[in-house]
Amino acid sequence: MKFNVQKINAVFSIFMLLIFFVAAINLDEHLSSFVQKNFTFLLIIFLFSISLMLYDLLSMIKAKKDQEFSFSNKNKELINKLTKLSYEEKNILSLFMNDKVQEKALNPNDQAVVWLETIKFIFNTGKTEGNKKNFRIEPTLSKHLLQNPNSLY
Repeated sequence: MKFNVQKINAVFSIFMLLIFFVAAINLDEHLSSFVQKNFTFLLIIFLFSISLMLYDLLSMIKAKKDQEFSFSNKNKELINKLTKLSYEEKNILSLFMNDKVQEKALNPNDQAVVWLETIKFIFNTGKTEGNKKNFRIEPTLSKHLLQNPNSLY
């Protein structure tokens, strides 16, 4: 079983809440007197547990925002590279979009194909068809071009 501090902390916080609840409604005299005598100590432990859960929550939110920011920067970089492509390179990418395919057989000796592979817009799949090799378009680029078909013109 995997040791998960977050789950243990959440269960512990629920347990502490139940102890405080049972003590508040005076269901058990011994528990109520124990909580009364040690209330400050129990409250500090409970608040520490809550602060750990809050820290985990804020860390997850920050990680999600960082991931979105990173994706946004990668998308801007992709668009910037796309605008700097030559007519031949854009024409090769349009072959993927016009046929609505992810893989296409291309001449591996074509300079435009070599450049697109170098900047990682297309990837060699290792498959061959005659004297041509199959290339796969980068998924993020494909998605962008489907949403913005005028990017190639």
